[in-house]
Amino acid sequence: MSKIVKMAMLFVALTATFSFSSTYGFRAGFSLYDYSTGYSEMDEYVKMGYGFGGGLVSIVPLNSKLSFVSEFNFLYRKPVIMEIPSDDYGSALEGYFTEYAISIPIMFQLNLAEGMPYLAAGVQLDTPFSCKITRKISGLPEESRDYEDRVSMDFGIVLGVGYLITPNMGVDARAVIGLTAPSKGADDEKWNQYGAGLTYYF
Repeated sequence: MSKIVKMAMLFVALTATFSFSSTYGFRAGFSLYDYSTGYSEMDEYVKMGYGFGGGLVSIVPLNSKLSFVSEFNFLYRKPVIMEIPSDDYGSALEGYFTEYAISIPIMFQLNLAEGMPYLAAGVQLDTPFSCKITRKISGLPEESRDYEDRVSMDFGIVLGVGYLITPNMGVDARAVIGLTAPSKGADDEKWNQYGAGLTYYF
């Protein structure tokens, strides 16, 4: 729980610094996770993972075109799904892991022109918790355990584009290029996120 408190304090510190000029909102989004084990023979069994969540958004205008954006999101995700069919190994096997996470994207937003889409780029820090691995073998009971090898923080580069439908409503699409492996000691592992979101500004 202390990790969640630290992430919340980071968001508060970022927004409080510029609170006199900030615009706040709430964003809800959905993401797909493209996971790779680092081994092509195993990656053919990997399916696209998914996740969803929402949280607070703070936008601080730096000038007429550039803004500083930070978010504090609560996520549920099932980012890794593997399915091995029975004709390969005798029994069908499905494995996946689920988790919750606190996510803080920190970005600069470039407004190209009034009525035009905006561009965004920055970094994202995710702190996962309640991580579980589940394995299902055909004909046997499902087995779940704690994901003890999960790293304590994910770090990635955020690239995005968005558009204000109205002054109080915006849509966006973004990609997060993962720079850290999700498992301890598994440097070949990686994942990227591709998502879309809807934001309402207060």
